[in-house]
Amino acid sequence: MAKAFGSLGDFFPDTDIRCRVRGCNNVWQISGEDALRNVARGRAARPERMCDECYGKFMELADLELPCTKPGCEGTWTWNRFQQLEHGLAGRPADRPPRGLCKPCRDQMREGSDQEIPCRMKGCDKTWTWYRRSQVMCEDGKPPRRLCHGCFQALKELEDQQITCRMRGCEGTWLWNRFQQLEHQLAGKDLGKPPKRMCQQCYDRFHDLKDREEPCRIAECTRTWAYRAYDQLERIIEEGPEATPPERMCHDCYLFYSQTEDREIRCRNRGCEGTWTHGRSAQLHAWLRGSGRPAPRACDACIEKLEALPQKQIECMVPGCEKTWPYEPADQLRDQLQGRATAAAHRCRSCDEFLAAHEAVAFPCSSCAKPIQWSGYEQLLHSLGTFVKPTHCASCNEQKMILDRPAAPEELEHHLVIRVPNAGRWHEDDLVRAWPRHLTPAVIAKAEKADVRIVAIGDDLTYCADEHTETWSAMLEQRLEEKLGKTVAVVNAGIPGCTTRQGLLRLGRDLLPFQPHVVLFSFVFADAWLDPRSFGDEFRGRQSMERTMADMERLWQEMVGLPAPAVYWTPPPIFPENAEDDSGKPPPRWARAQVDAMDYVLRQARLSCVEKDIQMVDFHSRFTVNGTHSAQKWMKDWYQPNHAGAANIAAWFTDSLVNGDLLPGE
Repeated sequence: MAKAFGSLGDFFPDTDIRCRVRGCNNVWQISGEDALRNVARGRAARPERMCDECYGKFMELADLELPCTKPGCEGTWTWNRFQQLEHGLAGRPADRPPRGLCKPCRDQMREGSDQEIPCRMKGCDKTWTWYRRSQVMCEDGKPPRRLCHGCFQALKELEDQQITCRMRGCEGTWLWNRFQQLEHQLAGKDLGKPPKRMCQQCYDRFHDLKDREEPCRIAECTRTWAYRAYDQLERIIEEGPEATPPERMCHDCYLFYSQTEDREIRCRNRGCEGTWTHGRSAQLHAWLRGSGRPAPRACDACIEKLEALPQKQIECMVPGCEKTWPYEPADQLRDQLQGRATAAAHRCRSCDEFLAAHEAVAFPCSSCAKPIQWSGYEQLLHSLGTFVKPTHCASCNEQKMILDRPAAPEELEHHLVIRVPNAGRWHEDDLVRAWPRHLTPAVIAKAEKADVRIVAIGDDLTYCADEHTETWSAMLEQRLEEKLGKTVAVVNAGIPGCTTRQGLLRLGRDLLPFQPHVVLFSFVFADAWLDPRSFGDEFRGRQSMERTMADMERLWQEMVGLPAPAVYWTPPPIFPENAEDDSGKPPPRWARAQVDAMDYVLRQARLSCVEKDIQMVDFHSRFTVNGTHSAQKWMKDWYQPNHAGAANIAAWFTDSLVNGDLLPGE
């Protein structure tokens, strides 16, 4: 027989049900009959309801109208009794209700949607969620700046650090907070290498300081350099509040110094092949003074020899004088380098002083009363007892000696004794202090014996070449000797870089002692030369154009006063666009400025020749007669003629001198 089913009460036993109010742990009991009854009525067998205690409290409460929590909203929302009951069971005070929204605000929230907002951290490409409720609560409708979840978690793992101040010598620190560290890390940088910043004390000092201009450390320079506030702060930390500014170069001087290299310059002593180093500092000082070339100087080997050579006393060359003159070590070294075994004859100081104090005098002949000229040198010999004072004039002596057969006069081997003075205004300038390199004892000796003497004085273009045989002056000398059949001496007194002003200083040494029959002169290249390494709006010459024009006026006046004819010659054209030195090619604007300066000086020189009636030979036009391309075939570099160009100059000079009746005996 089958087992019987239980009653319906077995399916619905009495049950304890937890109170429906969140936060309440009480229970209430429902019987099986009540559960069965609920099922019969179509309800849940075990409904949710309050416990008796909560129900009692619920009945004591009343709904409250509270203002909307959205800033600026005047609406209200209902805080019902059930919500109040749960609020109290959660342990929250009744006077602090939750933040609720009014109905319009809730409707606005329902219509909106959550938004993904980029993380506020620079370098992070992630987002954070801006929920609808937060959007409604926002007053301006703009999302706040927040971190994404990943950045927020990384931020919590970091700690603020004290970092040493970046200023050298400062022991202070600055705070590197977690936010800055996270930004540093997101930029791909190592946290072990924090940024360089100042501590607060240094930062405050820094803002009290201002950049200021300080004078350049180079004495000849009048410019300034910027003493930055940062550098001032470093100096104050190192030396204290009374720290003095450092000595520095201005921008232009530093640029020149950094782009310049030491140069090896040939020794000033003729015959020495050694060199000396022209350092960058010395070049900077020379650049600021406006001098294009360094002053002549001896090499180290010559200086050592000078220190080892003692001063010697040499007998005076005047017959009967027993005194001596000092043979200086510099003169000894010069003679050694030129192959001289002994010193050249000189007068002692006493004899020179005697000659300076005694001019030639005239006294009457004892026979005919005609004046007898008695030179200072004869007076000197007479004072030394080696010369008898004359009593008869030359005519009386000739009559007296007519019965005697005079000895044949000694034929002199020369026409002139050239005495180059040792002291003069040329010592005022370092460039022209030394003799021109092509002016050697051999040249002087030939000039003394020559039938025709020509002095070419000028600058780089007169100097022409290091080898004397490659100069146009040497070629001119050879051509004139072949043309005239006489001994001709063309003295090359050219000094590279010598301007008209410096040429005026050396006329008494390099021109007048030779008593030339013709003078050839030109300083236009040195006068017009511009420094390609000048810094600024304009390129700097060796001196101002106003001063150059005044010097040219003086030189032309000196040439007019010479007993010999003076001939001015124009140089060949220049091609500065082809210029290049150790520093590379100069800027194109320098080439244009150099051509303009050359044209200006050349134009003024031509006008001066017309005004002073000085003959001029125009080689500039002859070089360019077939165009500039043809002229460049005769050039060694951008301004100096090559061998063929020098030969052309010599040939043109020969025609001008011979056909112009400028030479003696023509």
